Amino acid sequence: MFLKNAFKITNVGLLLILFFISCKQETSTTQTEENKKQPTVNVEEIQQGALASAENNTGNVWVKPHVMQDSIYDMMLVTEAFEPGARTHWHIHPAGEILVVTKGEGYHQIKGQELEKIKRGDVIKCPPGVSHWHGAVKNNVMSHLVILPNIAEGDAIWQDEVAFEEEK
Repeated sequence: MFLKNAFKITNVGLLLILFFISCKQETSTTQTEENKKQPTVNVEEIQQGALASAENNTGNVWVKPHVMQDSIYDMMLVTEAFEPGARTHWHIHPAGEILVVTKGEGYHQIKGQELEKIKRGDVIKCPPGVSHWHGAVKNNVMSHLVILPNIAEGDAIWQDEVAFEEEK
């Protein structure tokens, strides 16, 4: 009789342990799936360099120079980092611009063309003299390297703010 009761207690104990383990695993899986839906946004991580002029951007954009034009190199290499939803105004680079996305997700658009979603690893070539804009999606940061060739051809020509409302 003692062994029979001990066996029942052991089985009940094992069932309770398995129940609690399965509950914990389900919660863990649910949290992992939720994390996949909601990108981690760490704005402090991108706040390097100087805050760019609000005259040419919507939202906060940071610019960190790496290579500046000098007597040897007629080019610039900078990192631009956008908080969620931030973007440049329309602008033109007389010699073009190359963007290499290094973090997050964003948008790029050449005037008259469809909006392009961009992500880490994408390379965007903006042709010389073409009006365009770029920036972060509303729920994630975006940063990219900016390569500006042939700086002697002139500075960026800044235009109007982008009239853009991201689809919900």
